[in-house]
Amino acid sequence: MGSLHCLNVGCADASVIRTDTATFLVDCHDIDKHKHLLPSSKKLRGVFVTHQHRDHSGLDYLYRQGYSIDFLIYSPYERRHGDSSVTLEEWNEFNDLKTKFEKKGTKLRAPYRQATFDKPYWETNGVKFEVIGPAKSVATSITREIHDASLVIKAILGKRKCLFTGDASDTNLEYIEQNTKNFCDDILHASHHGSLNGAHLGFIKKANVSYTLISTKSGVYGNVPHASALRRYKDNTKNDVRRTDVDGTWKWDF
Repeated sequence: MGSLHCLNVGCADASVIRTDTATFLVDCHDIDKHKHLLPSSKKLRGVFVTHQHRDHSGLDYLYRQGYSIDFLIYSPYERRHGDSSVTLEEWNEFNDLKTKFEKKGTKLRAPYRQATFDKPYWETNGVKFEVIGPAKSVATSITREIHDASLVIKAILGKRKCLFTGDASDTNLEYIEQNTKNFCDDILHASHHGSLNGAHLGFIKKANVSYTLISTKSGVYGNVPHASALRRYKDNTKNDVRRTDVDGTWKWDF
């Protein structure tokens, strides 16, 4: 029916979901290096950008190469004046590209966590997506930073499930742990490249993970991936913990 590709893009994030009828991206940094996975039609059904940091977005490449996006779904974060968690340059760059795609017909969505999980946020082309986070109360707190508002997306791919956490903060993940049942139960795309903030122990324990995928590269930032975070993932993952800098791109069929 399809395939999930968690790509080796360094200390950054990009994943591709392909079905018989559509292609979806969940973050898209350096997607040009994996363009063989993109559709020859240059039509993307959906692109999720978990938050507005450059290491999660490749919208500039997609725009310059003439790709169309039916739906662009992104973090609902609202930048505060002087916010050091995302530079003004990054913020303006994302919003400029977002507007350019909208003028080409792309529908824009910036969702908070679903009120209920009686049905998916989006069901299309044989896949389902749930918006597990961020909770509005966390994402709009006066002390918020951009990772508090990172999208946390559960993709239900036939019998496979993958929880994409972007760079979700401990605060973001703790809310999910305390307020959500069965939020992972298969593949966890770990938060924030294996940093300690984003490896909330209660969240990891409750996630019931079969595989953990960490998109990372050592030596880019100090303590990323963090030894304590790696231990938490290894202690609470049933099968394999996979690192893109060690194991490369990983593919799962569904």
